[in-house]
Amino acid sequence: MRDPFEVLGLERDASDDRIKDAYRDLARLYSDAGSMPDPVRMREIDAAYDEIILSRTGNGGKSYSEPSYTYTVPNEFGDIRAKIKSGKIEDADTLLDGVPVSNRNAEWYYLKGTVLHRRGWLEDAMRYFEQATRLDPANAEYRRAYNTINSDRSGGYRTERRSNTSGCSGCEICQGLLCADCCCECFGCDLIRCC
Repeated sequence: MRDPFEVLGLERDASDDRIKDAYRDLARLYSDAGSMPDPVRMREIDAAYDEIILSRTGNGGKSYSEPSYTYTVPNEFGDIRAKIKSGKIEDADTLLDGVPVSNRNAEWYYLKGTVLHRRGWLEDAMRYFEQATRLDPANAEYRRAYNTINSDRSGGYRTERRSNTSGCSGCEICQGLLCADCCCECFGCDLIRCC
């Protein structure tokens, strides 16, 4: 693998923030959603970023003279869990995004869901918790997170799950109209005119 700093277009003494910014800029450019999609280049960028981050966090990153790159899950995602626990959500999210798609297991989906949940993106978090539960149905931690977020879904931009209907019932619509009509009549108008 080429020197990871060269891949990201950085000097060796670049700050952590500068490394994250360079990675994000390149990822926006070369990812599937970017203006110039290139999966081979994106894998090289991911590998370079992972190598730099792992070497800076002291998890035994490779020396830059090694000819090939093999991604290893950083301490079984322990580093990412530690970042989430300490409130470093942005750092945890950046590390999660750097994990190659082929290495994204149930733990990855659970941690990504946790990051999204901490940000308040409950619908997205629920989908990631659901995927983690599907991949490892025996894991009580994943199932508990999924069940908790699924039972708490109500209000705001989220919709409440209903087991018997997929939307508003006719009764709810009539009740809403009658209530609106009563409010209008209080102000001297009439929403529903009879005869």
